[in-house]
Amino acid sequence: MPRRPGAGVLFEDWTGGGLPPLLQHHVHPQVASSAKTRTAGGRRQPQNPGDQLCHVVSKVRPSKTYSGRRAVEEHCYMHHSTQLCHTIIDSNSISCENDRWIADETRYGSFGFVDFLSNTISYTGEKHWPDIIMGHGNISTYPWGPEDICPGGLILPILDERLWPIKVRVVIYLFTLLYFLLGISIVADVFMTAIDKITSHTKKVYMAKELSVNGSSVSLRPDQPEIIEVRIWNPTIANLTLMALGTSSPEILLSIIETVGHHFEARKLGPNIIVGSAAFNLLIITSLCTLSLNLNEKRRIHDLKVFLVISAFSFFAYIWLLLIIEVISPNVIELWEAAMTFLLFPILMFFAYATDRNWCGKKIEHGKHQLDLSSVEDPEEMKNQPIVNNGKVHKENLIKFVKTVKKYPGITDADAAKLAATKIIDSTHHGAMWYRIGAVRHFTGGKRIEPILEDHLKQVYNVIKKENNVGDMNEMSLFSFKDEQKEYSVVEFHAPTIAVKENIGKFPVTIWRHGKLNTKATIRVESINGTAKEGEDFVKVREIVEFNENEEEKEILVEILDDNKWEPDEEFFLRISVVHHKERPVKLGSISIMEVTIIDNDEPGIISFGKRGLLVKESAGFVEIPIVRTHGSDNMVSVKWKTIDESAISGRDYIGGEGEIYFKDKEVAKMLRIEIINDMCPEKDECFEIELFGATGGAKIGNINRIAITISSDDDFDSVVDRLMLLTHINIHAIELHRQTWVEQIKTAMTVNGGDLDNATTLTYILHFFSFFWKVFFAFIPPAGICSGWLRFITSLALIGIIATIIGDLATIFGCLIGLDDIVTAITIVALGMSLPDILGACMVTRAETHADEAMIHIAGSIAVKVLMGVGLPWFIAAVYHYLHGNVFHVPSNRIGFNVLVYSVMAILAIIVLMVRRNVGFFGNAELGGPQKGRYITVVILISLWVVYLSLTCFQTF
Repeated sequence: MPRRPGAGVLFEDWTGGGLPPLLQHHVHPQVASSAKTRTAGGRRQPQNPGDQLCHVVSKVRPSKTYSGRRAVEEHCYMHHSTQLCHTIIDSNSISCENDRWIADETRYGSFGFVDFLSNTISYTGEKHWPDIIMGHGNISTYPWGPEDICPGGLILPILDERLWPIKVRVVIYLFTLLYFLLGISIVADVFMTAIDKITSHTKKVYMAKELSVNGSSVSLRPDQPEIIEVRIWNPTIANLTLMALGTSSPEILLSIIETVGHHFEARKLGPNIIVGSAAFNLLIITSLCTLSLNLNEKRRIHDLKVFLVISAFSFFAYIWLLLIIEVISPNVIELWEAAMTFLLFPILMFFAYATDRNWCGKKIEHGKHQLDLSSVEDPEEMKNQPIVNNGKVHKENLIKFVKTVKKYPGITDADAAKLAATKIIDSTHHGAMWYRIGAVRHFTGGKRIEPILEDHLKQVYNVIKKENNVGDMNEMSLFSFKDEQKEYSVVEFHAPTIAVKENIGKFPVTIWRHGKLNTKATIRVESINGTAKEGEDFVKVREIVEFNENEEEKEILVEILDDNKWEPDEEFFLRISVVHHKERPVKLGSISIMEVTIIDNDEPGIISFGKRGLLVKESAGFVEIPIVRTHGSDNMVSVKWKTIDESAISGRDYIGGEGEIYFKDKEVAKMLRIEIINDMCPEKDECFEIELFGATGGAKIGNINRIAITISSDDDFDSVVDRLMLLTHINIHAIELHRQTWVEQIKTAMTVNGGDLDNATTLTYILHFFSFFWKVFFAFIPPAGICSGWLRFITSLALIGIIATIIGDLATIFGCLIGLDDIVTAITIVALGMSLPDILGACMVTRAETHADEAMIHIAGSIAVKVLMGVGLPWFIAAVYHYLHGNVFHVPSNRIGFNVLVYSVMAILAIIVLMVRRNVGFFGNAELGGPQKGRYITVVILISLWVVYLSLTCFQTF
């Protein structure tokens, strides 16, 4: 590489005579030969006796002027000084980190110095001190050769890279940096599972039946338990300590290790990564959360007080940094300032806890004492709780849920169990950390944290959620037909299943409306892929259907594509969804999803029952009996039915009778509904039968023309429920955050999707391939079940520290190779790379939760914790170290001050934007989402603020 004026190389006094071979081509031949002229003892006599280095030093002058306490060391061009430092090596590059180190080492070493400007050589010292080459003001531990263009770090480089092509080094460092960013994301996932284990610990509390409080007697209700389990960790404290540390640990540890590893001196990379990450989280991730929601969908912060308290603390922390760097003691961090910065973190925890406990809110009047049993569940409320309680499946709620999903065609027990597991995960409150773990596993091809549903199961689940007010499914009540007859228009398909020939072309599908008919109703009909695919087997359906007043039926046309190839029977699905309108109350009926089967048969068909027998619980209220039409579906046909009493009597145990079922052209399944009477008396199983007869339209009666309906008592029905509970537990266990043994961990790490190969895609395999090494390597970390998760916590934290150190070295060297300052590298490449899991996790939690609290409070909390721990803790450690050694801790303001100032301004503007969104209807009166124009304006503003932040910081740096 071309030499800059004034550049030189400091090298070991080579006792073999002459210059090392790698230096000879840089020096004039006459100068090189003079290196062989030495006095006894292998040392050349300096021309100026008494000088530590010879006259060559006096020809080198610094290109910058410095002021302050260390000016002598930074202007160490005086050849009679022992503080010669880096100015000798490169007059155009002065680095304050190196002067103290060189000054210490040159007192004991013997060095030769080659000055490329004057082509002269000089020696100093009396002892042989090996393995040092200095170049361009940076340290690199090489025995010989030209100086390296970039500084070495705490660990890297581990090979001699000086003669490697720059482009090759850039590519290697870039991909290595990206790979280690992937690795630190995965080990942070492991670290957070340990935190989840620790914070989920509970303890048993034994409650007395009567308590005396200030003379007043307080009693438990008879239905309240005497022993309860309560969580040890307060959720707010857990979020701000272990959980925030989990998501921010790479940045915090990098900042600490960088400071301690460089002799407790202030560095650029760590603190600026924290500021850059804060800007990225607040401006970019908030924008992406807004875009992640569906059109007109919005999320509003529910607990605004906690958000404002945490945001105020994070903002004050940055203002405090500006004050101590620029105003109170410029360029110096005194011990009390560092201590105050670090103590802001426990102060934040105190105020957040006080806000969470509402200490400043309404107080209980004296004498009106209340026993705090917030952890005790009310038995009446228990009925409306999710399917799982304290880690155990709640049987009654599971039964209600299964009855609901069984209304839909083709739902097996295994499907019901998978839907129940999904419901359990969906109804359990999850923090941002849980979603971040899921995000990391998603883009590394790892084990998912929630069940993966097939398309038709996903549609069934979505329909059930809508029937229960968008996710509020704690009360799994059945479809109330009579109430909806009075208040709603009920819309559903005429049949749950139809079959058509592949060459049919277009055929009609009937949609039936009943209930309230004196209003208009608007619905949407969409197609869903099954084994038949849109564009290949059928034309995509996405149609708006409007019912006029008193209109009961509508038909839509569906087109089948004939590819003239033999194929087995294939199916796809049609789904009805409601287009909401205030003046048109509409609800979906039980047949809101229709299965369409493409077959090769043109007969009227054979009609029979789908099963020979059905078991129904007496308290179920009704039973639906499937009647199927096979071996053809042409023309309209019908079949008659009647009930036959056995031990169950019509009018006492069930409502029987007779009737006729009609199959329209292409319809292949119908449901016969019989009401069951619950007489609330203990009795044995009772049975009745239903018979099919009198088929018309050319159809025939099949072999299963009778079905036995057994009304079961609750005790015998438990065996069926137990099987469903077992299946549900299996599904839940498959998606647990952590495994209990090393064998389970390694097996899960080595398999795609954690072993769920059925739902693995090509992309999943690719992601698994790239992350395979990291997943297997981290699988050897102790499982969370050992030592209550603490051993896993400590081990993974240590690995995060090691990997963060390597990332710091990689980022510094990579930035140097492409000409970027550490500040620019920190706020761009590293900040974005370390924030990638936060992007995916924040978007997931925004879509999944009903409020914006988890996303926005986590962003604000993460920013606060990063600055207070990632800057406050290393600065406090360094300040204590320097205080004990009789000096002070220097932090030049140009290393972080301007960056903090620009971020603070952008943060204020961003918070103003969020508060305006909350209070202006144009933006939807919510911080996230809302109408299309409002959300796009918000995104443009926030992204523009981030671009301005980057631009100003980069311009100031260069």
